[in-house]
Amino acid sequence: MKRFLNLFVLILLVVILSACTQKKALSTKEISDKLSNNGFIITDVTNQMEDSNINYVASANNGKFQIEYYVFVDVDNAKKAYESNKASFENNKTKGKEKEAETYQKYTQELSDTYNLIARIDNTLIYSSVNIEYKKVLNKVIKDLGY
Repeated sequence: MKRFLNLFVLILLVVILSACTQKKALSTKEISDKLSNNGFIITDVTNQMEDSNINYVASANNGKFQIEYYVFVDVDNAKKAYESNKASFENNKTKGKEKEAETYQKYTQELSDTYNLIARIDNTLIYSSVNIEYKKVLNKVIKDLGY
């Protein structure tokens, strides 16, 4: 009986610990490599940004839609950008779906002709607004990126 109880506790711990795994923000090289492997052309547009709270911005385009990747100076600024973009999406008066964890936020919104997505891990942010026909393709890319 004691052996069974120990085994049960061990299995329970494994399940709990595996459920607590956190998403990991990608480095600029990792995001560039993964997006390139998915057929995107990456452009560093950091010099076009006038916001001193942003360290890096990349625009990725595959000829059908664009994904923007931001690295902020800190988590608080990334959270502010996430909330600002979410509020902008919600100006359409259509509520989206949101997932949140300690270091992660993701908001998606589906309109009649547009699919909006914003996701944050730590001080990084991914943003995209695409024609509804590319929703599945975008979600596959975002999943591949771990966001």
